[in-house]
Amino acid sequence: MGLWASYFFAKCFLYVWGAIPLDAPANLLFAVWLLLPTPARLARFRSVAAIRTVVTVIAALLLLWHDSWLPPLTVAAAFVRDGGLPSPGFILQFLAGAVEPWVVGGLALLVAACALIRRHVRLTPVVFLALGLVLVSDHGRPREEMDRYVASFYAEESGRRVDLGVTPDPSDIDVVILHVCSLSWDDLAAVGMTEDPFFDRFDYLFTSFNSVTSHSNPAAIRLLRAGCGQPPHDALYRPAAGECYVLDALRAAGYRTSFALNHDGRYGGFADEVRRLGHADVEMGTSDLPVRQTDFDGSAIHGDAAVLERWWALRQRTGVPRAALYYNTITLHDGGHRVGDDRWWTRDRVEHYRAATRALFHDVTAFAALMEASGRRGVVVFVPEHGMALRGSAIQPAGLREVPLPQITTVPVGVRLVGPGWRRGGRPSRPALVAEPTSYLALARLLADLLGRPALDLDEAGAARIAADLPRTAFLAENQTARVVRRGSDYFAKARSSGAGWTKLAADAASKPPGAGGGPSSTVTIVTEGYGAQHD
Repeated sequence: MGLWASYFFAKCFLYVWGAIPLDAPANLLFAVWLLLPTPARLARFRSVAAIRTVVTVIAALLLLWHDSWLPPLTVAAAFVRDGGLPSPGFILQFLAGAVEPWVVGGLALLVAACALIRRHVRLTPVVFLALGLVLVSDHGRPREEMDRYVASFYAEESGRRVDLGVTPDPSDIDVVILHVCSLSWDDLAAVGMTEDPFFDRFDYLFTSFNSVTSHSNPAAIRLLRAGCGQPPHDALYRPAAGECYVLDALRAAGYRTSFALNHDGRYGGFADEVRRLGHADVEMGTSDLPVRQTDFDGSAIHGDAAVLERWWALRQRTGVPRAALYYNTITLHDGGHRVGDDRWWTRDRVEHYRAATRALFHDVTAFAALMEASGRRGVVVFVPEHGMALRGSAIQPAGLREVPLPQITTVPVGVRLVGPGWRRGGRPSRPALVAEPTSYLALARLLADLLGRPALDLDEAGAARIAADLPRTAFLAENQTARVVRRGSDYFAKARSSGAGWTKLAADAASKPPGAGGGPSSTVTIVTEGYGAQHD
């Protein structure tokens, strides 16, 4: 086997460390291929040896891709086909953040060690022994237990519902759902903004909210179907029960609903899927609004304030008693940059992200003040789709989100009540904190509570009681290509398309996100009990 042994040893090391999955059967087959001799009648032809070498190298590279958290090649090809290649600047920025010098150095040392050791020790039996141990561990009891847990999780979630049937004659309360791309507690920690005053303006703040996915389209579908428990990823692309759809429930209660974006919605078919699978309206026109940024693919990003103010002006002109908006913003999207900045990819990513986040917080705060000044009552829901992965992890470079790690899917969610009549004794100085693991079902329950009982006259204790009664959801996140589950204090991941089993993630790949479960120190912690033991 020669130096090819180092190829397998490197993979086994990364697997044990928790940095990659490892398809042991596929690697065993490749090891056998390396040992098969070329037939004698063909070995004398140099071209045959060259062809075999090329085939072996290609197979090794494909298997290396397969044994990683990168998306399957079919998914990557579809990404390029549907959206085109990202700009050269975006690719260069990504590659610069993807290379870890210590990893390169470690692998170089491993190859050197194999080159020295193989002169004295036969490494081929050791390779087969190592792969055999991986095979046994992958298909043993832990894998069966994890699979059973996931099946029971989805079975329980399939029966959970929140009654979104808002009373047919509620007080006139507008609803604005602000869906934000690329913002997690971990991203905020990276730029020193976990305790930004922006969060103190909410009445409710979720600090362990799981967005479930790290991609935009499924995040939007999950949010707009928040009335039902957490479905598996594949179910998002099939019709759901009628009671799941948030916008349909609002329409039934007499709301005039709208859909707006600060981008064109074409990338990945986002706008089409939100309309078709989330039952959203035809999007409001924004193409004539000023362009604040250019996205990584060259498309326009409009200012949040301009889009929200346009919707508010239209809402005021219609004179309807109650209106609801689903708004999607990509102001923080990786690769977004100032118009005309041809060297944007050389700029400091952290500084750019901090400035963009401050601008977003400013625009959202100004919009809430605009609603407040009108004298109308409203509920403003601020919920990110997923994080940006600004800092990266041991298994994914910064900016890559194929594995929905807790650092990426644990996002800051806030609900703000604007207008008169909500509170007894004025606005509380600090938001009620929901610190237990939650997801979209809790957000739907909170919205139903606020709209279904419009004369709440809340004080701080009343807000705390509502927060304490919100449904909890154990941490299970997934994309098209990977699934991550929390069990106790550990996280396990499984590549959905791979033959590999569950991988216990390295501690620095799935550490508890800064802010999650604690959040900004200026908030009030609400201790909640009764979280299902079977879920943790």
